[in-house]
This record gives sequence, C-alpha cells and structure tokens, in this order.
Amino acid sequence: MPKRISSILRSDERVLLWRKPVFESFILHLEHMWGFVLVGLFIFVGAMVSISIVHIPIPYGFLAIFALQIFFGLLMLFGPVARNAIAYNNTFYVITDRRILIQTGAIGIDTRIIDFDKMQEIYVTVDLVDRIFGTGSIKISTAAGWPEHAYMPTLVALRNPYQVHEVLQNAMEKTRH
Repeated sequence: MPKRISSILRSDERVLLWRKPVFESFILHLEHMWGFVLVGLFIFVGAMVSISIVHIPIPYGFLAIFALQIFFGLLMLFGPVARNAIAYNNTFYVITDRRILIQTGAIGIDTRIIDFDKMQEIYVTVDLVDRIFGTGSIKISTAAGWPEHAYMPTLVALRNPYQVHEVLQNAMEKTRH
C-alpha cells in the first residue's frame, strides 16, 4: 500500500482490502467524455477526408486551419485517455473497517474519504468497457445524496467487483450493529 494512503489511516483502523484498478479498463472509463472523444474523431476524420479530396494547391492559411483541425481532433480524441493513463499511477482504493479511501488524480492528487455511516447504498455496475476487460465498478450513494449527473464516489475498473462489494457490505453491516 502506498505511503500516502497509510499515512491517512488511523492507528486503530484495520485495512480489509486495497486495490488498484485494471489499467486497460481504467483508461477507457471515460464516463461522459465519450461524446468529446467522438467529436474529436469526427473533426480528425473530416479534416483528413477534406485534405484527400482536394487535389488543387491549397493556400498556406487553409493548411494552417486544417492542421489546427487535426491537432484539436487528436487532442479531443486522445486527451481523456491520456489523462486517465497518467491518473492510473495515483489511483488506489482502500476499504478499512470504518471507511473507504479513494485516491486518484492526473496532476493533483485527490483523496476522498467516506465513512460507512455516511453511505446509503452501494452497487456494482458493469458497462461495455467492463464487460470487455472482465471488470466492474462500485458506486457509492452517500447521505448527502447526489443529483442525477453529479459526481458519485466510484471504485472504477475493479477485478472481481462482486467480491469487493461483499467485503464492503460486510464491513458496513459490522459498523452499524
């Protein structure tokens, strides 16, 4: 377990499970960014097709516009994936006998700590990317509640998500009794 995480733990707290996400699945978990990626793909393909169709000399100004279209298309296409690839090294999930710690970030490192008594519901989701890589995610609904499209604490791209869910569910039940 990384020192950054172990330094946050209380002296009487016991780690039940800690995991890193599965790399391939993690970098492709783009959530709401898939639209951004698809727009980037269309910009890139559109620029490439328009360059290949036009067989007349193109003024340098238009070439600059095409180059910018290609650049921004590629940035939109690969930017979110690159961000997740960088964040992977800083991403850890820890379940203790009292709470969950989620640490992630590409440049800055964010640590979210959620006590069991603040959790209302936990559930496993398996989307298309998860099905491809044999992973799943655990979403956590807290006492504060979450609007439909707001951030929801999530353990993303876990191998054996139902096993992790069971460990978490058992730990939550022990703290409530």
